Amino acid sequence: MADSVLKEVNCGRPEKIPKLDKACEGSKSSWKHLKLGNVEDDEYLRQYCLFHYEFHKSEGFTVDWEKYDYMFHIRPLENSPPISDIRTNADVIRDVTLFAIEKHNEAHGSKLVFVEHVSANFKFANGLLCWLTFWATDMASSAPTSQIYQVELWRRGKQFEIPIFRVKPKDEEMDDVEVKPPSPMPYDDYDKPPVVFVRAAPEDGVPFVFDRTGALYDLYRSGL
Repeated sequence: MADSVLKEVNCGRPEKIPKLDKACEGSKSSWKHLKLGNVEDDEYLRQYCLFHYEFHKSEGFTVDWEKYDYMFHIRPLENSPPISDIRTNADVIRDVTLFAIEKHNEAHGSKLVFVEHVSANFKFANGLLCWLTFWATDMASSAPTSQIYQVELWRRGKQFEIPIFRVKPKDEEMDDVEVKPPSPMPYDDYDKPPVVFVRAAPEDGVPFVFDRTGALYDLYRSGL
């Protein structure tokens, strides 16, 4: 009986799904060594522009981290150094994911049950801000099937906010998401102008280009 119920609940879920593995348990050999960025480095700026576009186009949830060599303010929680002295990153991911599901069920009367982890991006923002992607099943449905959910969660102690909790949108649903250029990057040398990011034309083949002249800095500073 238990096996038949499990098969029914997992209907529609692929057999192979990324899991919380040793990369999440604190193994240093699994951490990707990332370089610190420098605004004098064209490759860093190129990767930062691509990262900025990819992160914001997916509203924080989908980033191909393997193609980046630099450390950004947002990181994948699965293969980052431990962010807690008493828990592994895998424990943190499970905790925040189950917490988000619990609060969603309380607020909406749903009966979502966690099935499998997919990905987790994070940054520290006066607490922990996470973009979680996972499989879950709503047992309140007449025909329970697993779906991929996306959750943006900010948590600090008993305080929390969940601005996004949704079934993962289809790619075509995300086509209308507009990504603004990143903010200017100031140099440490105040005699040099900041790096100003400008939207590239579609035919350029990259989401953004950058300009070191500083000519547009006053526009950004004025909020235009």
